[in-house]
Amino acid sequence: MSINIPIDVQMDIVSRLSVKSVAQCRTVCKRWKSCIDTMHFTIRFGVRMASTFPYILIYQDRFKGWSHGLWCFSFGPIVRHFMGLLWNPSVEKSVGAYVPYFTLGQEYEKRLLGFGVRPDNLDPIILKIAFSFDPKEPWTVHMFTLSSREWRLLENHFLLPHTFRIKKASQTNIGRHIYWCGYEKFSGNDGSSFKSYVIVSFDLLNNRFQILHIPDQLLRQLPLPFYVSSLGDNLVLSGNIQGDEHCIFYIWVLSVGGGTISSFSNLLSIPSPIALKLVAFHDNIDPIVEVPSQEGFSATLVLYRLASGDFQSLGIEGDAGSFVIKPYCESLVLQIHVDRIAYCRELVYPGLVDTTLNLGYH
Repeated sequence: MSINIPIDVQMDIVSRLSVKSVAQCRTVCKRWKSCIDTMHFTIRFGVRMASTFPYILIYQDRFKGWSHGLWCFSFGPIVRHFMGLLWNPSVEKSVGAYVPYFTLGQEYEKRLLGFGVRPDNLDPIILKIAFSFDPKEPWTVHMFTLSSREWRLLENHFLLPHTFRIKKASQTNIGRHIYWCGYEKFSGNDGSSFKSYVIVSFDLLNNRFQILHIPDQLLRQLPLPFYVSSLGDNLVLSGNIQGDEHCIFYIWVLSVGGGTISSFSNLLSIPSPIALKLVAFHDNIDPIVEVPSQEGFSATLVLYRLASGDFQSLGIEGDAGSFVIKPYCESLVLQIHVDRIAYCRELVYPGLVDTTLNLGYH
């Protein structure tokens, strides 16, 4: 490109290319590379919805989250070499962060990984959320940010009271928040226990957890526990209520604003001989659900047409509970990182049993 064209104009032209082509433009010259690798360029032009491949289908039981074109998985054994793995298929790069264990006892905690990308600066964040088996003990949450390459312990005033727990079966990202199904456990005077279900959120901007209490009118109709997902900017709760002869599969769509549920509506409630699981939405309208086999080990993906009420098999089979479908979002995030680099290895507690970790080339 002519040197007489101002660099701002050159970058404006480059920004109109596909993400993969933008990544290739980094090799044109040092000046282009320095401009493209800035966070300013990535925030303005580095994330966009793709039109050629609208969805990504993955068979993976260690999927943890998706945001801004990045996928997060857990990888490796649960102790010494356990890591959160970030993958960007647009630039064909992955980055790992070893999850810290500061005491030997943490090997036996209940734990889950949360994932999200800050919408203001596109900084990927991994959360290690740990609960003691003793319900009187507080949460322990460590947060990894890719910009710092470090884990830090969140202070107690950022966390929820120790009586709350999070279901790790599903999570979803909407804007600046990560959402989960959560509950608070109570004990009765007769020794019995019961759970009060809520929605738990984590704000990626101020690093605080929050409780979204579900209105009683909705709570009486919800399947408990429920799965969380999203439909556009709306939060979706889904699940099955078991009847005497069949299940009823429900999908509820919620609008959340200002830390409260402002409205909710029932998108779907249909009887089914077996429990179904919501996987995704086709064209932001029709649900794609997972239908398990009678044995329960395998499952088939089926499209439910809301307009006609018909089920349409997609001809896709796999292990039950392993399907992940998300919109294909092109992204430059991870572009400046070395492929398959792993951070924070020195934070792993040295007293745990050593194992061999092989990242491979997949």
